[in-house]
Order: sequence, then C-alpha cells, then structure tokens
Amino acid sequence: MPSPLELPPLYAVLFAPGPAEGRAQDSSLYAPVVFERQADAESTAPHGLARTVAAALPGLWYCLHLPATLLDLVDTPIRLLKAAQQLVLDHNILMLPVDCFDADRIGHLLRGRHPVLAVCPDELLDEVRERASSLGFALPATPYSQLNDNTLAAQWRAIQQHYPVLPAPSAEWSLTRRLDLAPLTLPHRRLARQMGWPTTESTVQDADSERAFDQTLRGQVRLAALARLEREGASLEDAERRIAQTAGEEASRLRVPLALGVPGAAPAYARTAYDGELRRQLEPQPAVSPDDTWSVTLHERPDHLVERAAVEFAVTHQAIASNGLGLMLPTVPREAFLALADLERHSIEGPGSAATRRLLARLNDAAQPLWSDEVRAAVQRAAALTVFSDFPLGLLTMPGDTSPLCTRLPIAYRPLQPLTRTLQLQTAAPPPLGLNHRIKVLIAECIPISDRIGRHSREGWRLARQAAAPDALTVLQAETLTLEALREAVAEHLPDILVISAHGTMAGNLAALHIDGAPRLFLGIDRMPPVVILSACHVAPRGSGAVAITDLLLREGALAVLGTQVPVDVRHNATLMIRFLVYVAEEIAKPGQFATLLDVWHHVQTSNAVNDILTATPKLRRWAGSPTPNGRPVIAEFMATRATGRIRRGHVYEDTERVLGEIADDQGQGLRIRNWFRRPGYVPESLFYVFAGRPDRIFLSSLQQHKERAFANN
Repeated sequence: MPSPLELPPLYAVLFAPGPAEGRAQDSSLYAPVVFERQADAESTAPHGLARTVAAALPGLWYCLHLPATLLDLVDTPIRLLKAAQQLVLDHNILMLPVDCFDADRIGHLLRGRHPVLAVCPDELLDEVRERASSLGFALPATPYSQLNDNTLAAQWRAIQQHYPVLPAPSAEWSLTRRLDLAPLTLPHRRLARQMGWPTTESTVQDADSERAFDQTLRGQVRLAALARLEREGASLEDAERRIAQTAGEEASRLRVPLALGVPGAAPAYARTAYDGELRRQLEPQPAVSPDDTWSVTLHERPDHLVERAAVEFAVTHQAIASNGLGLMLPTVPREAFLALADLERHSIEGPGSAATRRLLARLNDAAQPLWSDEVRAAVQRAAALTVFSDFPLGLLTMPGDTSPLCTRLPIAYRPLQPLTRTLQLQTAAPPPLGLNHRIKVLIAECIPISDRIGRHSREGWRLARQAAAPDALTVLQAETLTLEALREAVAEHLPDILVISAHGTMAGNLAALHIDGAPRLFLGIDRMPPVVILSACHVAPRGSGAVAITDLLLREGALAVLGTQVPVDVRHNATLMIRFLVYVAEEIAKPGQFATLLDVWHHVQTSNAVNDILTATPKLRRWAGSPTPNGRPVIAEFMATRATGRIRRGHVYEDTERVLGEIADDQGQGLRIRNWFRRPGYVPESLFYVFAGRPDRIFLSSLQQHKERAFANN
C-alpha cells in the first residue's frame, strides 16, 4: 500500500443537494443535459450552472491556492518546473453534494490520492466534519467563513508538516483578489513562490490585464532561460553573466500551454432554453471586470458574475495544471454565432468553395472583438490551446494569418454548456493515459452496406487496415447496425479507439448519430473506450446551439471525442482518418515525433490541406497524379521535397497553394492550375473537426517515458 508521501493531495468541496434531487442521490445527476426550456430558478443563464453547484465556487477557488502535487511542497529544480508544462499536474478536487460524501459512493475515487481537506458552506460543517473524518481526511473540514489568508497560510504549514518532505520556499501566500485576472496571476504567483520572486499585491494581484500579462510572460521567459542554463550546467557566475542574452533568445522561441475561456451561447440555444424576458437580460460580458473579485459569497452574486467565476475557475485550474497561461475573452458576439450557424446550415446544402470562403470571412469579421493584443500575443507563444467554449475558436483566422487558428497549433475543446457538467469534468481530472502498447481500434459499421456511403466507408476502412503498421495497431471491423450490436462489439473487443461509422442527423435541437432508424444521443456503452472518433456528418455543430453527441460522450466516459461540425465527403473523411491512424501507428512503432494524440491530430489536420485542394474536383485529382519534369507525380513531388520547411503556421492553405503553383509552373500550366484553385475552388473540409475533451492527456508512450522525455528536453 503506498504511503501518503507517494500520493498527491486530494481536496473535497461539498454543497447541499437541491430540492429537486432530494437526498442520497447519485452525483451523476450534476451533469445535466438541456433539451427543453430551463427552470430559471434552478440554474444560471445562459450557460446553465445549477445553483446548488454554484454554492461550491468559493471552496473550489480556495482549493486552487493549496498544493496541487508534491512538487509544490519541495524546492523543485528549475528544469522540472519547465518540464511540468508537458506533464499533468492537476489539483485533485472532488466536487460533490454532501449526501455522496461517503465510502460507498466515493471510496474508489480516493484510491491513488491522499485525502487532505474538505471545504463546505457553514451550515454543512458538522455533517462534513463527521464524514471527512470517517473517510480519513488529514485536516479538519473548513467552513466558508474561515476561508481567509490566515487559514490558507496555516493549512499550507499543516500540509507541509503532514508530508515529511523537504521544505518548500517560504514565500507568503494569500488568496487571489481579482478573479478575472486569476488565469494569469495565480499560475504566475505559484511559479514565483517556487522561484523566490516577489509577488506583492501592487505588482501581481491588482494589476490591469496588460501589466498582468506582461509580468506573467516575463516570468515564463525567465523560467525558460534559467531552465536552459541549468540544463547546460552553467555555474552561478556564468548564469548571472548570460541570463540577459539567454532570456532574449528564449523569448523569441517561447512556447507555453495556453488555456482560454470564451463564454457565449448561440442565439438559437437561448431561444430554446430561456423565455423572452430572461433573454433580454443576457448582456455580453467584457474580458475583464474589476468587480469580479474573491468573496466567500461569490456564489450569491448575479448570474453573469457567478458564471464568470465558474469559467474563470476552469481556465485557472487548467493553467495551473500546465504551469502555463490562461486568459478570459469577452462574450462571443451574437453576430459570430449567427455567421457560424449560416456556415453550418449552408454546408448541409452544399454551398461550394466561394460560399464557404465568403461565410468564413463573415465569421472572422463578426469575431474581431475577441482578438485583443494580449490574446494575439499569447496565441503566438502558445504550444497548444485548451479552449473552454461552445464556439469553435479554431475556425477563426487570427489577424496577420491567412489560415484558421486550428492550422497554427493543436486545440482541445472543453464545452461550456451546461456549465455544471464543465465543472464536474474539470474537477474530476482523470489520470493521464499512456498508449505505449499495441493499440486496438474497433471500427463499428452502423451504415448498411446497401447504402452508398456504407460501401465507401467500408472500402476506406479496408485501406486503413492495410496501411496501419500491424505491430502497432490492431484494426478490427464489426457490423453494428443496431445499438445493441454496437454495445456488444465494444464489450467483446474493449478497444482503445472506437470509430463509429454512421450517418449524423439533426433532430430538432439534437445532433445525434442515426443508428437502426433512429437518432441516438446516448449510446449506453458500459466501458466507454478512452478515444471515440465519430466518422459521421455534423455531430458537433456549434452555431445552432444543438445538444451534440460529441459532447455527451464525454459524460459517458470518453476521454476524447473527435467529431465533425458539418457534412463531410466520405472519401475525404476516409483519407483523413487513414492518415490519423497511420501516424498514430508510426509514433507507437518509432516514438519521438509526437507526444500526445492531440499532437498527431493537429499534424494530420494541418498537413491534409493539400488533400483538401487536390481532391476537390476530378480535374485537380487527375493533375495530382500527373508527372512532373523529374517523373514524380505532383502529389509525391509536393510531399517529398517541395513543401519541406515551406508551410508556415497560420498560412497553411496559402503556402500549399503557392508550392503547388510552382510545381504547375514547372509543367507549364501554372495559370490554369491557379485558376482551378479559385474556380471551381475547394472547400477546406479538414478545418471542420472538433477534438473535445482531453486528447492532450493521451500520451503515445508510457507515462514514465513521457516524464523522462519532458525532463530531458527542458
């Protein structure tokens, strides 16, 4: 049995169950799905945070100020602090109704963690103290009325004494004041505490957003510079002499994880969920708000401030876990959702290349208010994005770029609607998954072979089975024309990756899979595979505010779900999925290029631009196979030599067109081929995919190998 020294600390935040739930209900009830108009008294608007769960917010924020892992309790090497950006160092927080706080319901959640502290509203204190004691929590339960700087300092000391480890730096620690800036300032304050840097109120907590961002960025640059000097074995004197130059060099190539909170609900969703009077009260919110401050009664504020605090908590929790940056953005403009809805709707009708370009331009124009100077600067330095939003930020083109954001860097989406489920999934913080073994992929064929799409799908997956390295992937196909057959196939094979090949369908406010003649929003799979790929049309739309199966599969237990926003060509989708599986197999067989499943997907999505272009029309497909002057086909010439090192982040489609145009020039048909790029043109289908959940937590190596590699590279 492991000792407490080997286990990360675990915190619990308890709240009272609502009258609708009654007593002794299962905690899964706190992940609701909205189909009909919401009862205004029971949840906030527009994102749907249950008011019973909102009562946990003061406790959740307090726990973010306590040690997340044992690294917080020791004097940690600088290189390890930098390497932590590639590791998984979440705060482990149980957010539960008090009735579920007993061994029968949560005993399994305590395994592998050390229960340290429970926090609760004052009226629950006696019950929580009794339950926490029986569950083995190390410290006495703390009521909200005692959540202050003195209690925080005392509990840090108590936790350090409880873990017999080397003492951590003895910097002062106080509660955050500005919640709107906390995604920046709180991760920086934790880093500064380890590094021994000053973190006074005037320089950190009450700064405006510009100063807070600049200070946080300087801290990240300094961390990168010191980690490099430590890795190079520089002496103290040498480090002092070289620090300025090294910091300048690291600033130009800095890449850190970035979490973004992007609130906003689609107007179509608001019309379904809320009555007219309530909708008129929903006003857009700015990125920062000086009134958004810490309080033990913050859950009693107006809806917009309660929801802000919840989204800010999720972003801050993520930024701390990655030792990176976090930013809040303003509410997505209504016009941006309307433009997105038109884009998705016209895609169903087959708008063509010109209409897609026009609608994407309209979407970019409508979303311009999201691009503050801080957001642009942060994205330019981001290694990857975690986006808490119901808006597909990756479809936007950042000012200065020519291709959408998803071509610039990997993006994982954490849906906001309903906000109750967002908090539940964020605090659950499942352990990272290492896929360093032979991966089992199950392809579930839910479309009859009599259907043309079904025939194309089976042919595409047959090619995938041939292309996948057999020593890295086992690819199985199963005929699952009914929901029960799908469940049985998963139960029999227990795949690591489940590919569901089905028709997608929009049924009212639902974006579901069409299986056995009916729309399916819940699959009811007992042991959900960690990765689910939905090879189906428009199962993750965002403009209409639909309840989407892509998001709901996260509730059913999937760690990561890949879905499409619009209808996609079955052949194009097959090409994309084959390439995805091939690259996963290659990484397993010869590790070193990609760390996570999200990294593989981003490479495949970005590099698929050439296929989007060359498979758009029969003429372009034929030209792709035509010989160049050296005898190689156009596509081989592009892949093998001409594109190497010439496709820039954020300019993928423009650069791909340019390189293809140069190859066409060599054949003496440059003008004609460039005209084909515009008329009839192509639709960039690879852009319209959403990877939801935690694909960034699925490593293509053992966790120990990943940790060793992260430390070796920093």
